[in-house]
Amino acid sequence: MILLIAVGIFAWLAIQKFKYSPPEQRRKLLIQYVLIALALAAVLLAVTGRLHWVGAAVAVVLPIVNRLWRTFGRHLPWIAPLIAKHAQARAQKQQEKANGEQGDTGGGKKTKPDPEPPLTVAEARRILSVSANASREEIIGAHRKLIQKFHPDRGGNDYLASRINAAKALLLKQLGE
Repeated sequence: MILLIAVGIFAWLAIQKFKYSPPEQRRKLLIQYVLIALALAAVLLAVTGRLHWVGAAVAVVLPIVNRLWRTFGRHLPWIAPLIAKHAQARAQKQQEKANGEQGDTGGGKKTKPDPEPPLTVAEARRILSVSANASREEIIGAHRKLIQKFHPDRGGNDYLASRINAAKALLLKQLGE
């Protein structure tokens, strides 16, 4: 009974603090409250002897989360520049669209900008994760592995697929010279 009263008082204080906190801090408070609630639930389950199934669930989920985190972290160094370039191209396209809606007062001919920035050999190697002395087979294998993962039909997007294809073409062209 005392535990229920303490939880009720804590909940009331938490709601009051959340209600009167600035909007910037509400998300942080919400995360803190959820973590505290989970910790209290774990303690309550441990005291009542019912923590065994929760412990098993956590033991199953942690390796999966760890694997996903490592996979994401491994691909992040070369994905980040691609995402940044894609966002920059999108912002530029939106800016041009907004300028076009305002009217063309220059009377001159508009030139269409290159949709993709030029790819350097170093960027191509970084995208495909191959070394400077990679063979043709290594380049093709790396391309195949990435394009299967980031193809638009499999959840990727056109920009990533085109950059992967451009990286392969550039490296194979350089290898042929």
